[in-house]
Amino acid sequence: MPRVDPRHGPAAADGARWQTYRPCRTVLAVARTLTSAIRLLEATTVFLGDPRVQVVFTVHAGSRFSTGVAELLRALPVAVVPWDAVPELRCDLVITASEKVDLAQVGDAPVLVLPHGIGFHKYVPEVDAPTSRLSGLVPADLLDSGRVTLAITHPDQAEQLAAASPATVGRTALIGDTSHDAVLGSVGRRDRYRELLGVSPARRLLVVSSTWGEQSLLGTRPELLDRLLAELPVDEYRVAAVVHPNAWTWHGGWQLDQWLDSAMRAGLLLLPPTRGWHAALVAADLLIGDHGSVSLYGATVGRPVLLAAFGTEVVPGTPLAEFGRTADRLDPATGLREQVDKAMAVHDPLRFRPLADAAFAAPGRAVDLLRTLCHELLSLAEPAAEPVLDAAPDPLPARRPVHSLEVASTFVAPSTVVLHRVPAAVRGRRIDVPHSGSRHLLVDAEEPNLRLFGDAAVLTRSRAPEAAEPTAAHPSGGAEAAVEAAAAAWLAEALRRNPGARLAATAVAGGTLLGLRDGRRLRIAADDGGKPDTMLAASAAYAALLAGVLGAGRLFVRVGAAERVLTMTLVEPA
Repeated sequence: MPRVDPRHGPAAADGARWQTYRPCRTVLAVARTLTSAIRLLEATTVFLGDPRVQVVFTVHAGSRFSTGVAELLRALPVAVVPWDAVPELRCDLVITASEKVDLAQVGDAPVLVLPHGIGFHKYVPEVDAPTSRLSGLVPADLLDSGRVTLAITHPDQAEQLAAASPATVGRTALIGDTSHDAVLGSVGRRDRYRELLGVSPARRLLVVSSTWGEQSLLGTRPELLDRLLAELPVDEYRVAAVVHPNAWTWHGGWQLDQWLDSAMRAGLLLLPPTRGWHAALVAADLLIGDHGSVSLYGATVGRPVLLAAFGTEVVPGTPLAEFGRTADRLDPATGLREQVDKAMAVHDPLRFRPLADAAFAAPGRAVDLLRTLCHELLSLAEPAAEPVLDAAPDPLPARRPVHSLEVASTFVAPSTVVLHRVPAAVRGRRIDVPHSGSRHLLVDAEEPNLRLFGDAAVLTRSRAPEAAEPTAAHPSGGAEAAVEAAAAAWLAEALRRNPGARLAATAVAGGTLLGLRDGRRLRIAADDGGKPDTMLAASAAYAALLAGVLGAGRLFVRVGAAERVLTMTLVEPA
């Protein structure tokens, strides 16, 4: 990214000549990591609508996880001052979510240090030494300056910090937790978030959260996402992943996407590090996590939680340590679906209420407390209007459609078939369960992985071609006949190109057209008058073919708790 010219913006020596608003206070927000930058953007909303306060950002790129911070800030866009130009900036308050800021660079303004997680519950590596330190604890020499205030979410944290460093005594301030409040306050938007994530009422949403480091969920169980997607039917579950910003920063988003490729092809919803995890917790039916803050947030707002990993870097005696001691564990050696369903069935939403009380002393009041504290440090009266309390931002996950499925089918009555469908991209990750019926691979024409076509028993084209507009030369009936002929030609060509397939199906107006190797064609329509899912209809028809009952008539198809009725009619060759 090009270097920002300090003459262009609030750090300019003659800045007053160029400004439009006339703020009387300047707040410098110092970001070192992607995590801290995200927390600062969340915290600085306490200055919304106040023209007396100018917020300026800078990047102190001294962390191993500073990559991407400047790009995030410049994309918003916010006013950014280069780190080496900070001494030229008149600053009335410094806000940071990092305990490692170089105070010599930021003048003599008061400094507010925000936590970038839930309290002080983790030991992290020192940058330039083989030792570890308490995450969030400001060094004693900086605290001795008398300029630093450490924000805490519970009074017990003041006692914890005092035991770790006597220099923190008298330097803490209770502000609550804005992330906790965002999740709690957004519960009424659950249906909205689920719709945006593509989670229908018939599906359950599993959110998998991983912190960073070798002891994290992804560090210890990198195969877990694939296994969940392989063992949980797509018609009943969706899986979303929340990965700590440090993992994105260290490995890079491109590399993360490469490692998660099979899961993404299987329908994984990958939340970007900058937004969406709050909404995902609200939308979730179950959280699978580790010792990261997101897991504890989920537990304290009443979500069922299964721990798939839990690191030794957690500080003893903290709410997170107690959470790790008491929460249920996911056993990777056995099938996952039974564990997932049991966790949701027996969950008590109040189970972790004591942990919430131990971690958050002021639920629902974080914005108010933080605004009050910031204005006190600025020696500025608070605005008369109440502070804005925004809902959690809408989730915008990266997602890919699922184009190929492995389908297990069982007839439970002469005309009733049960389908169990999982994405083909992760079929090798499944722990097999005995199945009395048959299995087949369905591959849609949109599938990018060419290798799958050679193993397909069923081929589909789920996107119907658009019908041509009627003309004098080709009236409506003629146009429909042309579309029908083109659909029949596609069926024949698909079977010719893929000699291992026994059945092909294409979406057409009003339903699905099915073609068999013996030349038979059938039309499938839904009894409710809606357009049937072509991939579902094709798998149901293939199951009927194997069972020897494929023909004209009604077929009842069960997927999860839903039952759909399909009507099949024979189509005479043209």
